[in-house]
Amino acid sequence: MHPLSNYNIVICRYSEVALKGKNRWRFEKCIIDRLNLLLNMLPEMTVGKIRGRIIIHKQDFSTFSEKECKTVKNALNYVFGIDSFSFCIRTDTDMEAIKAAVYNCFNIKVLSTVDEIKNRLPTFRIRVKRNNKNFSYSTRETEIILGELVSSFSKDLRVDLSDKADFSLFCEVYKNFTLIYSEKYMAQGGLPSGSNQPVLSLLSGGFDSPVASYSMMRRGVFVDFLTFHSYPFTPMETVEKIKRLTAVLNKFQGNRKLFVCNFLETQKTICEKIFENFRTIHYRRIMFRLAEKIAALNGNKALVTGESVGQVASQTIANLSNIDSAIEILVLRPLISEDKIKIMNTAKKIDTFDISKVQTPDSCTVFSPSNPSTNAPKNMILAGDRKMDIKSLIDTAYSNTTVIDVNTNEEIPAADYFQSV
Repeated sequence: MHPLSNYNIVICRYSEVALKGKNRWRFEKCIIDRLNLLLNMLPEMTVGKIRGRIIIHKQDFSTFSEKECKTVKNALNYVFGIDSFSFCIRTDTDMEAIKAAVYNCFNIKVLSTVDEIKNRLPTFRIRVKRNNKNFSYSTRETEIILGELVSSFSKDLRVDLSDKADFSLFCEVYKNFTLIYSEKYMAQGGLPSGSNQPVLSLLSGGFDSPVASYSMMRRGVFVDFLTFHSYPFTPMETVEKIKRLTAVLNKFQGNRKLFVCNFLETQKTICEKIFENFRTIHYRRIMFRLAEKIAALNGNKALVTGESVGQVASQTIANLSNIDSAIEILVLRPLISEDKIKIMNTAKKIDTFDISKVQTPDSCTVFSPSNPSTNAPKNMILAGDRKMDIKSLIDTAYSNTTVIDVNTNEEIPAADYFQSV
């Protein structure tokens, strides 16, 4: 982004939202609401829309400062529903005004591009979109006029109409104004936050569950989080790690709740009652039952996990079925067929990788059996259930669950939290 380009408007593009037909306005409103929330520190900034675009500008269309550009760009990196965005020059729909804007704002940028290219001729392209069909010049004529102008900036330039050109100039002509820009920044895509019903994610400290949570956020859902620890058998650093992961994920959606369950007493009972090879499945079944209870109280319509088929013993087809049979609520597994490399690459993209790679024990691993069953018979699991007081186990887990606001670090018992809301 060139600091001398005098940007005074940002256009935000979407693709999937455009397919929503008569409901598109609702998705657009979700994007606008999210942007207004993220840009509230810039009171002069206005968020609105034109056909097929979300736009950001000051009320008087004055030029953005460099700091304002950075603030807007950072905010747009955390908005779902937008595929790409560009910082633009807004000028009159008049050829002389358009040429003046291109010359004044992009002359230096083209010359700097030319200076950076060594051992070959630098290339450029012009792309015009004429939304105003009454404009005096056709699309082709406008591209030729602007192409000749850009060519005059340097004798070394040559035309390359592909997207591999070293410099691109885009011009969108509307009835009352024209937008000119040179760069497109990729955004998060997906559907805007709040356009689908909320879910509860079972968040561990590994790579998978944060990526699964992010994947669901991209589908327009708000995600709350539930994690388990077994203090003092697991260190409190495990919980601190989860809080850091939650804070990073909340950047994409706003402040959502983290539920933290000390699962130790429940695990001790399972260890006393259940054959070792089946314990992990029973841990998971009680975890899911507690998650179902919290989801019902919290208004979450589904559970989310980072499970992927065959990754560990509890994630075989048979054992996933054994775990799901304990509850009635929908379970979503966005990573079910993903490989580890792709998951880790996404973790790097969303800034959870460095947190997740720090090794800390979790509830399941610290009490993990030496030879867990990968194909537990359903009747054996149900027989194990009958050896325990399931309701008592859920109640114990719930009584040892707190709610943490990761922004303020305020922590209260879950039972007190739900009585107050």
